[in-house]
Amino acid sequence: MLNRKLNPISSLHLFGYEKNFDDFISLIDLNKFPKVSLFSGKKGSGKFTLAFHLLAYIFDKKGYDLSNRIIDNKSVFYNLLIKNIFSNIIILSVERNNIKIDDIRKLKAVLFQSSIDNNPRYIILDDVELYNINSLNALLKIIEEPTHNNHFILINSQEKEIPQTIRSRCIETKFFIFNDGKNKIIKSLLNKYDIETIFDYTNMSITPGNFLHFNQALIDNDIDINNSYDNNIMKLLSLHKKTKNMVFIKLSIFLTDQYFYDMSKKHNKKTDYFNNLRITIIKSINDFVTYNLNINLVINSINEQLNYER
Repeated sequence: MLNRKLNPISSLHLFGYEKNFDDFISLIDLNKFPKVSLFSGKKGSGKFTLAFHLLAYIFDKKGYDLSNRIIDNKSVFYNLLIKNIFSNIIILSVERNNIKIDDIRKLKAVLFQSSIDNNPRYIILDDVELYNINSLNALLKIIEEPTHNNHFILINSQEKEIPQTIRSRCIETKFFIFNDGKNKIIKSLLNKYDIETIFDYTNMSITPGNFLHFNQALIDNDIDINNSYDNNIMKLLSLHKKTKNMVFIKLSIFLTDQYFYDMSKKHNKKTDYFNNLRITIIKSINDFVTYNLNINLVINSINEQLNYER
């Protein structure tokens, strides 16, 4: 459903985080890049894209346009990576595959083997906060004593709390994106990829990555963000039930946040009431996914809450 251009590995041009990028490049050039890094920030804020550009610089200095921070999509490195056959980079992603303890055990077995030409090997662990506790415990044993050539970049989208045992083994960088910077990045991406925008992002609390995915999901499924909140939620939950694509759940939660934010502004004396209702409905949406609940029961429950509110 989602266009390939929305994949971070297709982000050939780095937008934003210029200072972070330059600081990391300096560490790389001094051979002081951390053995275990933790990139923390909201989903869609560009953490994975930044990590990807750092690796392009490390493995393809000749092909990487450092002054403009652009990856050469015709380079051997890039074409091997997009085919997932560049052996010195390993990517584990919850969105690609629900990470299980066996995946971490397989990773451990690979890491005990020598890398190609004895070159450094980088392991990106995306959405690490969503790994189950057994996988995290197994991962902890690996990162406690990383071997000489292995470097880990853990991507934390802060959707759940990461165990302190994991966090304490990492050098953490926290990524923040403010409204002006967010708007500039989104505008640049829209122009570069000629993307139609169907809702106003300028005053919304939304990361560039999430905006692109939500915008595309709305276009692909003919959903008007200005339609009634309950009808849109019903459609999004139905789409998730059919496809199991989590973008529909994340979009449902985003629309819920926006709806009750707007309601609180209209009725500022009932802010606490609307916030509690928002929390209740988001819990229903999350339970729908976690426990694979009957969609009609969940929708009826949400409608009951909304009818009571009205």
